[in-house]
Amino acid sequence: MNAKHVNYDRLAAEYDRRFIPGQVSNTCRALLEQVEQANAQRILEVGCGTGHWLEVLSAPDRSLIGVDYSRGMLAQTRVKLIPARLVQGVARQLPFKSGEFDFVYCIHALHHFVDPCAFIAEAQRILRPGGELVVLGGGTPKNRADWYIYQYFEGSFETDLERFPLWEKVCEWFEMSGFDRLKLLEVENIHEQKTGREIFLDPFLQKHACSQLALLSERTYQDGIKRIESDLVEAENKDQDLEFKSEISIKMLSGWKGY
Repeated sequence: MNAKHVNYDRLAAEYDRRFIPGQVSNTCRALLEQVEQANAQRILEVGCGTGHWLEVLSAPDRSLIGVDYSRGMLAQTRVKLIPARLVQGVARQLPFKSGEFDFVYCIHALHHFVDPCAFIAEAQRILRPGGELVVLGGGTPKNRADWYIYQYFEGSFETDLERFPLWEKVCEWFEMSGFDRLKLLEVENIHEQKTGREIFLDPFLQKHACSQLALLSERTYQDGIKRIESDLVEAENKDQDLEFKSEISIKMLSGWKGY
């Protein structure tokens, strides 16, 4: 599905800068609630990255497994000593037996999968009857003005239009794979606004902090930084405050494998 791919081995060392230590997001709460309601004990995260969400779910009565394609991201997870088994693999062909898990989830990863529909079919295969699949993340962007990254970095908005599937399409993939009792909810609405030069403190503005910027050439990235700097200077000369907006909706789609 996706023509562009991020080299997460290059992002791995800086990836966790996006997470504020001690902060519990609504995305985190939604995931924990789903796992607890399902009373899940054998849990798989596909696209586990640096293990942030595995660490969130860590508990004595849970068996956790994380899969990721990037060796660099898995290396960052191992440093944290999370009590989870880590496996390198691809989402479209998961290396597990049928009916092996109670709960499968992915967070902010579906748009990276080469064949997300195949992943959903694989999740259905490896879940036990009555098991649950949960996908959390952003959807297809609606407005360039919703995120300053789209406004300043050429091609980032158009690339995300191609990468992120519509939630209606993801629901269709769930149904095609045999999941029922589908539920789609908004779990978090990120609304942030930075003023003036505090924008340079935003961890997502670093070249390898998010996939939108990592996919850009160095020249295109630097051009975007120069545009930000130019607009800041212009605003400062007019004694005005320049605002940088980030408004992103995070949704959760869940479905169950029938008996």
